[in-house]
This record gives sequence, C-alpha cells and structure tokens, in this order.
Amino acid sequence: MFDWIRTFWYGRVLFFARGEQLARFINQALKDGVIFYHTQRSNRGMRAQIKLADFRRLRKAARLTHTRVHIVAKYGWPFVAARWWRRKGLIIGIFIIASVLSVMSQLVLSISVTGNRNLLSTDVLERAEKIGLKTGVFSRNLDLNGIARTLQEQLPDAAWVGIERQGTGIKIKISEKIRPSIPEEVGNLVASHAGVVKEIMVIEGTPLVHEGETVRAGQVLIRKPEANNVKNAKQALPASVARGFVRARVWYSAETQIPLVEDKVEESGRIATGWGIKFGSRVIMVTTQVSPFEQGSEEVVNVSVKLWRNWRFPVEGIKVKYIEQRKVHFERSVSEALQLAEQDARAEVQKKVTPKVPIVQETVKVLTNNTDTVRVRLEVETYEDLAVYANP
Repeated sequence: MFDWIRTFWYGRVLFFARGEQLARFINQALKDGVIFYHTQRSNRGMRAQIKLADFRRLRKAARLTHTRVHIVAKYGWPFVAARWWRRKGLIIGIFIIASVLSVMSQLVLSISVTGNRNLLSTDVLERAEKIGLKTGVFSRNLDLNGIARTLQEQLPDAAWVGIERQGTGIKIKISEKIRPSIPEEVGNLVASHAGVVKEIMVIEGTPLVHEGETVRAGQVLIRKPEANNVKNAKQALPASVARGFVRARVWYSAETQIPLVEDKVEESGRIATGWGIKFGSRVIMVTTQVSPFEQGSEEVVNVSVKLWRNWRFPVEGIKVKYIEQRKVHFERSVSEALQLAEQDARAEVQKKVTPKVPIVQETVKVLTNNTDTVRVRLEVETYEDLAVYANP
C-alpha cells in the first residue's frame, strides 16, 4: 500500500531502449545512480521503468552507447499535476463551483409545511419568517427547537409543531388539535377533550369557565368578542374570534388483555426478493417467480421511471418481497403477561394522547388475574391546552 503511494507520488516513466550496446547502456546508467524496475529484454530491445527524477541521468548513458530511448508511458502525481496546471481555467472553475455548492448547501432554499388541514400554509410560513425562519439564511444559525416552540405558541390550533432539516430544505410538521364540529360556535374556543381546568389566559373574548371547573368535550371555554366591542376595526381580524389558552388536567385510558397460552403467526425474519417487469397489466417475473416459503406474505413495489411531468415510461419494474411467517406457541408466566399487557396498553394510550404532551401521572390497574388471561387497565394524566376553534 505505502509502496504504491510512494511510486505514484514520485512518478514513473516507462521507456523502450534500442541499440547495439544495451549491456553497456545498463551498466553506465547504474553507475550514474539510475535504478531500473520491471526490466524486460526482447530481440528488438529492452523495456523498463525508472523514477521521473532519474530520467535525465539516462542521457549520458544513451549518448555514450548510441542507444535510442523512447518514452512509452508516464505515470504518477507529477504528470497529473502538470496536466492540471495547464488547465488553470478549469481548475478555477471547479474551485468556484465547489465553493458555491458548499455555501448553498448551508443555506435554507425551501420551506414546506405538512400535516396541516385547517391551518393555512401561507399563514404558517409568514409567522415563521417573522421569527427568522426564511429562505436564504444559514441553517446552522437557526434554533429550530426554539422556532418550533414559538410557532406552537402563536398557532392556537396546533397541538404540536416540529421542524426538521432535510439538506437545504426545511420541513415544518404540524399536528392540529381535534376540533369539534359545532357550526353555531364558530369563532369561539371550545374544549377538545374533557378535563379539569387549571389555568386560563384570555387574550381576546369572554371566559365562560373558571379554574377548577370540569368541562366536557365541545363546551365553550372562551366566547368571541362582540363586533361593537372591538376598539380598532382596522386591527381586527376579518371575523372576530376568541383568543387565549385554557390549560387543564386530562385523563386517557386503555385496556388490554394477554392470554397465558397463545398460538399465533409471526414473521421469522427471513426475506426473499424477486424482480420482474410489468407491461400494462401483464407481469413477467425474472427472478424468484414464486415464494420459497411454505407460509408467508408478499409486498409488491412498483419501480417506474418518470420522464417528464406526469408521463411515465410504459415499462415498469416490479419488486416482490416474500416474507416468511411461522406459527409460534407461547406459554407465559403471570408476570410476563402483565408486563406485555402493560406495554400494549401504554402503546394504545399513546395513540390517544395529543402528540408531544408530557404525561404527568400514570396508573396501572390489574382488572382480572385468572388462570387463562391477564387483563390490565392503564390510566394516564396529562396537562395540556384544551382550547380549540370549533369546526364550522
């Protein structure tokens, strides 16, 4: 490895020598300090390699012995550097392009909003731009977590806001609060879940609940202001709406049961892949035409080439993934079943809890514990903002 690097760094010259006194030529070159590599002798002459620095030393030996020396090939960094040095304009162009790409890769070139159904993307982008998230700024200077928290505070209908960097693009992910469909309460802030109110902050409107009160889902929390109560009509929204926060204690629960003895089918982990070609509705499998497993499932993925806009190449590739499945017999102890039931219940509760809302308290209750099944109920308590706008 190091010999190859050394050879490339110093450079090698492959030459062909022809003459009547080749033996004297070699002896004279050796006296002058020239070292030959990979020497080959033929009826026409000799072929050998020498270092680039030794090539000039061959002149004396060639002159004394009347030997003609022809360069066959050149190899090594000195020749590469000389060739690139003659192309200064190309080197400068490559350097400029690399510098521009390096700078552009650190900038924010695009911003997208996903997950929003009722919130307008333009409104989210305008608020993000006021905070400092806009195209043309260096992404490394942005506090994405801080911007996400500020956006969540400015968007009452957002239960969670996350910002993710993908190369030169920024993706704003929004999870909206569940808005009850109450047409007559449009503009009012209503409760998204049932809970016990612990904190109220009214920015605009009239509060209809007080701290310590239990509210139900869909109940009006803050009523929108009347039109005649708006002091400055120019600064008012097109339709006056209530603004504020109502934070409350909310409870979620889930029940699961796990049998102590169970037979079920699960994946073994073995996978086989088949490739094919699709012409319209006709499919021709090239490799692995049928599943090699006795029992399993299949996942089919179409690989198509999009040439221009919505026009696709008529021939598509087909990738079929064969997944082996097997029957497994489980015999669990009571403690193992309790642990598994608790995990399943926790996963079920997480689906109900508003994303990114911290869990304040968690309680696990064993409902039944007979000889066949273990049944568990999991209850969690959260502290979250209930106020959402009602859907029209």
